[in-house]
Amino acid sequence: MEKFEEMALLLDIYGGLLTQKQKDVMDQYYNYDLSLQEIAENIDISKQGVHDLIRRAENSLRKADEKLGFLKRLSGIQSGLEELRSILEYCCREDMYTKNFSTDQKNKLTGQPANELEVCLDKLDKLINTCLGG
Repeated sequence: MEKFEEMALLLDIYGGLLTQKQKDVMDQYYNYDLSLQEIAENIDISKQGVHDLIRRAENSLRKADEKLGFLKRLSGIQSGLEELRSILEYCCREDMYTKNFSTDQKNKLTGQPANELEVCLDKLDKLINTCLGG
């Protein structure tokens, strides 16, 4: 995982553990992609002061995650959901639910299983996006 993505996620998960100033600086740096100079001007401190705030906040977030491990858990959940999504997508594409049916049986189904699989895919997409902002 890229550092910016990791820090943005850690900030979402553990941001409440930071001081308000650290949280604001981290938000500007990782979520709004502002430069150290831009942040320094926004909060009226030196560029070095911003750098120090970011490093201390990063260390705090990493230590919190080392102890609690929510990022790893969320990553595992997201991986599982993505795997399920792939399986459902394959089932929809291959029409597996009617493969061994006769034409008359398929006509009776009127596409209902396909609709249910597509609803499942939509729900999985929402869960995956909620999980880690994917």
